[in-house]
Amino acid sequence: MFKGFGRRQKKSVLEDNELTTGIIQHPVTGLWQTWISFTGNDIQCITAHANPDDADRVAKQIADAWSEGKYKTGEEVTAFIKSLPTDAVIDPLPQNIVMQLSQQALSARK
Repeated sequence: MFKGFGRRQKKSVLEDNELTTGIIQHPVTGLWQTWISFTGNDIQCITAHANPDDADRVAKQIADAWSEGKYKTGEEVTAFIKSLPTDAVIDPLPQNIVMQLSQQALSARK
């Protein structure tokens, strides 16, 4: 699942101040990880959850905060991300999954 927020235009990268977020189940740990991307190419996992509904709630919280423009500075964004609930340490996703998420984020732009 993923959610894109911002203006819709045909581009190979996201617009300035646009964010895409979603959840993905880690293939090894089985945990549901929330991820964000500011360009469509920079997939970054933020939190890990045993329950997909918890991960989805966090992804929605990220999307809502971003679309409302709540956080303006890098420090504010970092503090917000650190405040999000997580059940476990985030494990890196395999490269092939990162590439799939990137393709999904970019194809949603078309």
